[in-house]
Amino acid sequence: MRLKIFRRDLPLKHVMTVFRGTISRIRAINVELEQDGLKGFGEAYEDPHYGVSIEDMSLELEKCKSLVADYALADSVAFAKMISGVIKNNTPALAAIEMAACDLWGKLHDLPLWRIWRYDNQRPLPLSSYTLGLDSLYRILEKFSEQPDWPIYRVKLGSHDDMEILRELRKRTDAPFRLDVNGCWSCQKALEYLDELTTLNIELIEQPLHPDDVEGMKKFKKVCPIPLIADESCQTFEDIEKCVEFFDGVNLKPIKFGGLNPTRRAIAMAQKLNLKTMVGNTIESTIGASATAQFAYKVDYVYLDGPLLIDVDNIKETGVVVDRGVITLPHEGGTGVRLTRTS
Repeated sequence: MRLKIFRRDLPLKHVMTVFRGTISRIRAINVELEQDGLKGFGEAYEDPHYGVSIEDMSLELEKCKSLVADYALADSVAFAKMISGVIKNNTPALAAIEMAACDLWGKLHDLPLWRIWRYDNQRPLPLSSYTLGLDSLYRILEKFSEQPDWPIYRVKLGSHDDMEILRELRKRTDAPFRLDVNGCWSCQKALEYLDELTTLNIELIEQPLHPDDVEGMKKFKKVCPIPLIADESCQTFEDIEKCVEFFDGVNLKPIKFGGLNPTRRAIAMAQKLNLKTMVGNTIESTIGASATAQFAYKVDYVYLDGPLLIDVDNIKETGVVVDRGVITLPHEGGTGVRLTRTS
């Protein structure tokens, strides 16, 4: 099997502000595994807030080249176990190569992963939300006007204008809102907002308080009728059980857990604990979105709009398609991703 690693800048259509800062592009790393004329693809992105850099991921993945060269992929789980002995302290790098192995494994079997895992007979596909990044009221309304007919919006909050933003958006759409606060509210602020939030058709609130504010989350959960979803508070398998007391559900991104098979286990654990489950891609290309999309039948909430937030670059991708919230999964093998360089 042959391993290729390449870096990639993903330019954003709009500058995006989150609680960690303002970004105009995402630095990503793509992994390609090739065997028997077939190619599997994986992706991970840089996140300085968590100390994840492109350079560190590249170094970890380079360590795997000689090992992979002598390996014939027959089982993606066994492959991940082997690779985890090499990549020990870089979960995103591990996720990227495990994702590529799962994609290749499915292509070798000529079946999409969601069929291999028998997810398609469990429930209808949910709708994907569309993300409106944290910004001034004027810019958020401008972004909304570009995508005015989605069935669900994921609204990033964390400014002094949060409620005004929600009021103005509500004047323009009846669609439910999923709020992503990234831990920026205090408990006092969340409680002050609560009465009005219950009138604005809020479907869920993701990470309202900082992960360290355990007592605040306990207090807020007792009185909040809106489902609360953990993100920053759920970074490891061990965190899932801890979230039961403070949240109604968990956001289980593959990059947190080291790939697709670990995410399968995380989803199973959360559902056993009666937690709602969410999967999504932050700002990723179709590679990352198509991998995450394999869980769409299995979970309660999905956001796969990452590729729609990226400007055109020199690689054309095919894979999952999301059109006004409707998800169309690839029927090709693996995650269904195909790449073509346009220049």
